[in-house]
Amino acid sequence: MAQFHVLNTEQGIAIMMNSQQQKEFLEATAWLRPVTRWAAAFSIRWSGILPAGIRNLPLKMVKRILANYQTRMSSGCKTHR
Repeated sequence: MAQFHVLNTEQGIAIMMNSQQQKEFLEATAWLRPVTRWAAAFSIRWSGILPAGIRNLPLKMVKRILANYQTRMSSGCKTHR
């Protein structure tokens, strides 16, 4: 029996991903993990110094990239850049 996981996109649409799709998603976005850690550290480090819009820009970019990957994978599109 396949398990499904509900993931939310920034558009507020719920997307169902089974275990295999989730595994593929994690493998496809593995390169982004160090960038995510750096973006979080940047945001924390500059808290109180930079305005929130600038400070959180790297995290917003990571969020958009992940949402894009998630949307492409859930739509069945197998093209990866």
